[in-house]
Amino acid sequence: MADRALPSDEQVLALATKRAVQAAGGLEVCERETGISDSQLSRCCSPNQRDSLTIRDAAVIEAIGFGKEGHPFILNALARIVGGHIVVRLPDVHYDDAGLVASTLELATELGDVSRAISEAMSSSSAGGADVTPAEAVAVLEHVDELDRASARLRQRLKAIAEGEKPSV
Repeated sequence: MADRALPSDEQVLALATKRAVQAAGGLEVCERETGISDSQLSRCCSPNQRDSLTIRDAAVIEAIGFGKEGHPFILNALARIVGGHIVVRLPDVHYDDAGLVASTLELATELGDVSRAISEAMSSSSAGGADVTPAEAVAVLEHVDELDRASARLRQRLKAIAEGEKPSV
């Protein structure tokens, strides 16, 4: 039986849990790794149910889905709820010139994607005409999140160089 309508923050967490479970390989994989029944996991993924994961189980599920686009899903949702923005897991990087060039190109590409998405949303031929619709804003925000991630990776490389770290190969 479904609970009353959940507050929007709880709905966001449920949908983030659903994305994390999908990225981890689905209910069956998460059930095997956490010991939580697939029906309980399904309720945790529902924006209409009050059930939720423990922090430990969320960490296990997030770890399984590492590397998927948008990861870490649950942690990003929590960060937004408490006033943050996104969480960027910084990879081990090579601090050589090629890595710096790759990060710069990634940043430029993501900035282009954001610019294109905003331009398309404001186009007179878009869904809202010259006014940006909520759905278009959500789509642009996804590109902005990717831009933030690319910026954080470039920042990590530059910080290492500024601190005198030796290039790794």
